[in-house]
Amino acid sequence: MIAQQQQWFFSTGGERFGPVGFDYLLDLAKTGKLDPRNDMVWTTSLSDWEPAGEVEGLFERRAVKGGDGSMDGSGDFASTGNFEAKAIPKAHFPGTGRVGYLMGTVVVPVVLIVAWQFIAPILQPYVPENLRNYLPPVILPLAALLALATLVKRFRNVGMSGWWVFGLIVPVLNLWLGYRLLACPGGYATGLKLDGAGKFVAVLYWGTLVAGIGLVTAAGVGAFGELKESGFLQDITTQFNELRKSALPER
Repeated sequence: MIAQQQQWFFSTGGERFGPVGFDYLLDLAKTGKLDPRNDMVWTTSLSDWEPAGEVEGLFERRAVKGGDGSMDGSGDFASTGNFEAKAIPKAHFPGTGRVGYLMGTVVVPVVLIVAWQFIAPILQPYVPENLRNYLPPVILPLAALLALATLVKRFRNVGMSGWWVFGLIVPVLNLWLGYRLLACPGGYATGLKLDGAGKFVAVLYWGTLVAGIGLVTAAGVGAFGELKESGFLQDITTQFNELRKSALPER
């Protein structure tokens, strides 16, 4: 695959951006917004991030005169002297971001369900009598479809396939996916870098999860201790032994 057909990512000022087309990188290079030595670029055909100046065809090179007036064949980057540290807008990622994810899976469905409880009684007199019982719950599948569509778009936004939505029904895996959906910014699957908001949500998410597991464990240990002190476990053990002896009499 030639460079012009690939999706590229670039890093400047300590932040990563992308995916973008090669033409976008060319525009940045020509306008002096991409430093050939300090800014890094990456695409799937590269094993690691490389300086932008190492990418063939991205920067023009020019011969540089040596101290004796001769031309140095090693060349220099034509736009190096014009480099300007200007803000570069982040590339657009398809799908739904973190705020849209919460709105589409929680806020909007809840509002629709609650509002429908007031709207359905108003509409019932105008609905055929044999269909009136179906009117109140009809909002539930619509809200579920909205939430499902939002989940698929959110997975695409972080750089994952929409089919990952089925992973949410798998124990343990759904915890990891939930973290990605809540905390990760657009394109995270490729850049693997959290922004400030993502780091805050990640700490809150995993902290709450660990605290919840700790509380459940403590409650389970406490309940087990109470059952043991009450003699309930001893009674269960005795009854089980008696049942075993009656089923398997000693020879």
